[in-house]
Amino acid sequence: MKEPYRADEHVVADTAVSSAVGLSVERRCAGLAAAAVHCRGRLLKLAEPIAAGSDVVLDQAPEPRTVLTVLETSIGRHCLSDVVVTTAAVTVAGRRGWGCVLGWDAEAAVASALLAASDSAQVDALTAEGLAREQAVRAERRAQTQTTRMAAS
Repeated sequence: MKEPYRADEHVVADTAVSSAVGLSVERRCAGLAAAAVHCRGRLLKLAEPIAAGSDVVLDQAPEPRTVLTVLETSIGRHCLSDVVVTTAAVTVAGRRGWGCVLGWDAEAAVASALLAASDSAQVDALTAEGLAREQAVRAERRAQTQTTRMAAS
């Protein structure tokens, strides 16, 4: 009988496995989560051939969870609110993968988990693109808020 799924063990168990470009497992998962937002179609398309393989096990079906959002401002960090995410875990040919995406998106969560278990240059490129797009969006938002001034009364 298979042991119950524990997310902390699933991620930690494969920390030695990282991408060809030297991304940590955590950074790769973050990049795939960003790709789910910024280039979802490519994420799903890249995961399709992996999902079609015969050596794929769904360890944790997609399920909603909440995480605390921390807002970083010029005056410090503030706990903002809980945000819904979807997580999933798979094993592909003996390699574990875990995915977490923003909102309720079971398809993207499984795709992220499948790609996290993959060792592919295409996945590395998608991860890098997701991280770059997320960084650009954050920089744009930061620039917009820095120009906001409060009038003295």
